[in-house]
Amino acid sequence: MESNNSKNTAEFEMSEAERVERELNEKVGIKVDYSSITPKNLLKFLIFSGIGIWLFFIPMYESGSEAVVPMVYLVDLAKQAFADILHHLVMVVCIALSITYTVGKIKPDTYFGKFHKKDGWFTGLLYYLSAVFSTMIVFQVGPEHILNPEVGGLAIDLAGSTLFTVTIAGWLVTFLIEFGVLELIGTLIEPIMRRVFLLPGQSAVDALSSFVAAPAVGVFITNKLYNENVYTEKEACCIMTNFSVVSLGFFALLVSITDTQYMYGNAVLVSLITVFILAVIVIRIPPLSKKKSQYKNGVAQTAEMRKAGKYDSKIFKKAIAAATTKASNAKYSVFITSIEDVLAFALKVVTFVQALTVLSMLISTYTPAFEWIGKPMVPYLKLMGLENAEAIAPATLVGIAEIALPVMTIAGQTIAPASVFFVIVLSTVQIIFFTESANAMLQSDAGLSVGQLVLIFILRTVIAVPIVALFAKLLYA
Repeated sequence: MESNNSKNTAEFEMSEAERVERELNEKVGIKVDYSSITPKNLLKFLIFSGIGIWLFFIPMYESGSEAVVPMVYLVDLAKQAFADILHHLVMVVCIALSITYTVGKIKPDTYFGKFHKKDGWFTGLLYYLSAVFSTMIVFQVGPEHILNPEVGGLAIDLAGSTLFTVTIAGWLVTFLIEFGVLELIGTLIEPIMRRVFLLPGQSAVDALSSFVAAPAVGVFITNKLYNENVYTEKEACCIMTNFSVVSLGFFALLVSITDTQYMYGNAVLVSLITVFILAVIVIRIPPLSKKKSQYKNGVAQTAEMRKAGKYDSKIFKKAIAAATTKASNAKYSVFITSIEDVLAFALKVVTFVQALTVLSMLISTYTPAFEWIGKPMVPYLKLMGLENAEAIAPATLVGIAEIALPVMTIAGQTIAPASVFFVIVLSTVQIIFFTESANAMLQSDAGLSVGQLVLIFILRTVIAVPIVALFAKLLYA
């Protein structure tokens, strides 16, 4: 009798656990409804997802001597169309944000108050500085140090580029986010991503979006999916800080600054390999390992929900069902409703790029601060067998300010090819730089702090140095 009672109790507890698990799965993650596999939903998924894949991943247009994807081509067209007023646009954005921030803090119950609710005093200071700096640069009034083309000129050019890249790519990414391709790929590669990176399959698409567009675009996608309860806080933080890789365009910029265009292909390949190696390690150690495994809606992720799936004959049908489920629920009005979020995100990032690039370039150009910062790295670089360790040491740490700073610190110097390659690749795998990616991460809802980002940057750098040094010596020593 007691045996039967124990058996009944165990069965009840198991069925109750399954019920709770089923309810949790309905609230978060990838939804799968096999009844959604209809010709109408399949067509909707194929057309809109196909457009998204074409826009972001199929090189079709010539830009200079390179083939670029349609999204990059559209961004380039926009920048060319507004080239004559690009600096003025940046100035207007910076001044407008400084005004709306002030109004929002005075009247917190207004639209602007809600718009700037998460913005603290430091963010406000950046708004004001961006307004002052951009006005000085546009009207060429102020200290020569700021008006220097290598300081203020570079800053406002980067800000203008960011304005169009994040706005256009952020809107076009709707094709990828809303119509099922993330769900299709995520379901298919979930077993791999879960086992290797402890992450959902969609994170691979985030990485690809950054690679073809910009790190801030990858962060935008991740933040959107976090707010839609697809990622937990921990997953979102891990994806942002490990897969928001620099774009192909940035690789071209870096090799052009160092006049090493012949290194382009190897730099891209080694950077990608290193990024994935780093992700395996950095995700498993603090501060990322200490982040909450909880969704935005408060649901805690269970061990069962983190369990890696298996490949079987049913997985492709499940992936199709996941895609058509998403597509069936997608409304065409999302192309209108998404504009506000995209603009809000892009405009804030532009002001940060403007202010922080000026500050970082002032320090780099007119003070020895970055040289002092790099001194602790000299013995480490010598241990790795890298030539010109003293010359490249500052480049290993200044990338936290701006992605192009490392190569700028060595440009024009006589440095061994392997060491130049090392600097280029290291700067691309550090991920965290405050003129774009880090600011986008701080603006996200995943709860990353400045201190955590600095720590992650240091960890990535220390771990990456021997990996990148090995590749550099194998290829160019």
